Amino acid sequence: MNNLNGSKDGVPEPAHLTWVNIAIGLLFLLLDASLSIFFQLGLSVSLLTAAARCVLQLTVMGFVLQRVFETNSPWAVAGITCLLILLGTIETVVNKSKRRFQYMFPSVLLSMLSSAIPVSILGTRFAMGYDPWWQPAAYIPVVGMLCGNTISAIVVSTTSILRDVKDNRDKVEMYLAFGGSRWEACKPIATDALRLALTPTLNQMSVIGLISIPGIVLLYQQTE
Repeated sequence: MNNLNGSKDGVPEPAHLTWVNIAIGLLFLLLDASLSIFFQLGLSVSLLTAAARCVLQLTVMGFVLQRVFETNSPWAVAGITCLLILLGTIETVVNKSKRRFQYMFPSVLLSMLSSAIPVSILGTRFAMGYDPWWQPAAYIPVVGMLCGNTISAIVVSTTSILRDVKDNRDKVEMYLAFGGSRWEACKPIATDALRLALTPTLNQMSVIGLISIPGIVLLYQQTE
């Protein structure tokens, strides 16, 4: 399939990618893996594994989302939303978190449900003006982006808290020994973890108007 180089109203036509284009993109991944081996970073296997998982996940999800878009049913949207949140919880607890605690899975699942679903509904219905708010083409991408950001924040904050609690065990126990509550003993640790978890989002927001939004707008115009 050939690329379409024409344009309409100043907007280039969407390009049709082939396996050659994908292979060119994979060259950058192989370069990163080679640099990892050269500098002995130990990330080459992780990079290649993540790439293989990415291709497989995108392939499977493409077929699933096609069915959801075709049905245009709120129950199908609800099902794919629950699936995304469940997969995000599994990814957070099983694959991403280096340290875990008791009842971590239900805690992370509840956190993702209570944050992603209300924000996505309010965003698509009132901020984006979609009626009904569950339109698959609008709601599912929003939920996906929210789940991705939530996973990153939970992993960063949880890892930071569990590491600091272990490293500062004597300070926490001293607070408790002198009659302090659990919140008073762990408040400095929780504050630092929340600040650390919000840093990537704040950094993204500071440049979104200059860097991210123009690319997203152009991509949206190409898909119309």
